[in-house]
Amino acid sequence: MKKSFIIVSVLVAFAFAAASATIINVPDDYLTIQEGMDASSDGDTVLVQPDTYVENINFNGHNIVLGSLFLTTEDTSYISTTVIDGDSAGSVVTLESGEDNGAVITGFTIQNGYSYSFGGGISCVNSSPLITKNHISGNSATGSHLTDGTGGGICCINSNGIIIDNIIAGNEVNGSFWTNGYGGGIYCYYSNVTISRNVIYGNNVSGEWGSGGGIAFLLSNALIEYNIITGNFAFHWGGGIFCYESSPTLVNNTFSGNWALNASGGGIYCELVSNPVITNTIFWADSASYGAEIDFDDSSSPYFTYSNIHGGWPGAGNIDAEPLFVDPENGDFHLLVGSPCIDTGDPDSPLDPDGTRADMGAFYFDQSTGIDEEYLLPAGFTLQQNYPNPFNATTTISFALSEPQFVYIKVYDLLGREVQTLVNEQRHAGMHAVDFNGSLLSSGIYFYRLQAGYFTESKRMILLK
Repeated sequence: MKKSFIIVSVLVAFAFAAASATIINVPDDYLTIQEGMDASSDGDTVLVQPDTYVENINFNGHNIVLGSLFLTTEDTSYISTTVIDGDSAGSVVTLESGEDNGAVITGFTIQNGYSYSFGGGISCVNSSPLITKNHISGNSATGSHLTDGTGGGICCINSNGIIIDNIIAGNEVNGSFWTNGYGGGIYCYYSNVTISRNVIYGNNVSGEWGSGGGIAFLLSNALIEYNIITGNFAFHWGGGIFCYESSPTLVNNTFSGNWALNASGGGIYCELVSNPVITNTIFWADSASYGAEIDFDDSSSPYFTYSNIHGGWPGAGNIDAEPLFVDPENGDFHLLVGSPCIDTGDPDSPLDPDGTRADMGAFYFDQSTGIDEEYLLPAGFTLQQNYPNPFNATTTISFALSEPQFVYIKVYDLLGREVQTLVNEQRHAGMHAVDFNGSLLSSGIYFYRLQAGYFTESKRMILLK
């Protein structure tokens, strides 16, 4: 269950390129994104200025960071203003050459992809990238002859990728004559992916045997945490999620308004020895001809605990009670004061960030402020690469704490001599940043070190005057 630590460590790794890596700017250095990627080497960053780029790009085996200016500023407006448009000429983004978690795409709107068979928006075949902070919408995949259509938004085949903090909406999959459609939002086949903190809604799938309006899993085991999965549609099975010989782990998700036409499992459908483990999750107001929220075949045994399931379901801690969403008609699935989902999650789960027992659903209710909040706390202790790097004469060092801790951050020169103490105090859980001013120091290589409890990590930075 602690794949969350993997998420955080990978996020830290990509946040900014190492000192020895190159930053390639588009369109200043190269006019197109693909040209910039082709000129890159492993560890480089391709930084893209706001614009609409009509391209179908391929990582071609490069483990690089591809990002909009969101990467360097954390300004989310760059996500909507930096667009990669596939122009219905193929998958918008392709990774098929063994790329690992060092391949990152972040901060884009990915739209108008059209693919025969695999991944209208992003196609990950034999690759395991990190896909984070993107809007993936209006893409489609269509079956061709005897090949199924899979993954309107994202297709993962033989992938151990990480899909975190994205909006995946309005994508579709269509089967053709005698072919199937799977996974309007996300399709996973032979994949152990991590799917965390995404909003997955309004995707659809149709075909001879369409399955999984939101997510379809075939022969896969995924970790699925803190997602909102709503308003998805499947012509047959699994409006929210379809599992085929797959046993994903689902923690703190919200399913609502998904539906399966003329079929089963509006929220989730499990087939052929699919045994998902589902905890702290809400299934509410989904619909299907059979099994409005949940359905499965005789070979499957989904296991639900400490979840709020419309119509009820056996299992420890499960309830059947109106969840009291703030405004579900307009897509707001935060919890109101008095919700039966507050403090009723698995008592063995990690506490909510406000220090109380875990809530059910994709959001927790902060009892210290009376405001419901997203699960956005880091899952571990991390130290990010300083930015800018190289720098003259100031730079920013960011770090994350999953729990309150006494923190030391010190700077050392190349000979290991302490130069400056930046932090020496108790800090709360969350993201933090501290500035380092090297105006009185000589140019050269310096190291900074974080110590938080038993966690320590050091990184290198370069001062150039």
